[in-house]
Amino acid sequence: MDLITNTDTSIFPYNDTDMEYDLDTRQYLLTVEGVSNLLGENLATLLGNTVKANLFCVEASDIVYNYIYSYSQIRQITIKRYTIAKDGDLRELFKRALIAQMRYMVRSGANLLGDMHGVNIEKGKALELSSLRGNVLVSAQTHNLLSQSGLLYAGYMYIYDLDEDGTW
Repeated sequence: MDLITNTDTSIFPYNDTDMEYDLDTRQYLLTVEGVSNLLGENLATLLGNTVKANLFCVEASDIVYNYIYSYSQIRQITIKRYTIAKDGDLRELFKRALIAQMRYMVRSGANLLGDMHGVNIEKGKALELSSLRGNVLVSAQTHNLLSQSGLLYAGYMYIYDLDEDGTW
């Protein structure tokens, strides 16, 4: 992970103790310390070590970002990624969405549903994936927060001052 080093809260994106911005994935990631602060869960203990805990934070972020992108036309993904990275009003709401998703993953293990293959090994039959997984990619709270933010809008969005500064 190539994290930005900016901690100045007036310049977006920025890092704090709860959430960091990864330049490789162009995504905000919860920190292990942030999960502990905001959820009271020690991911390193739950998962066995810090490396697995950090990867779990990346997985939560991937799920949320891909959920947003699933509501996006291909040309709108850049604009949404820019909005998440650069909009100061959106940052706290997005952090809450990531925390809601993390809570959902820790409490229910729902992130594992995306990896299920849909084959009943004992009976040798394929199960319908929609009945196996349902609509459970993200928690209801995460969906509601993202919906409030406008990030699930599937139409065209315009940003006229899109600056290519390499941080998003």
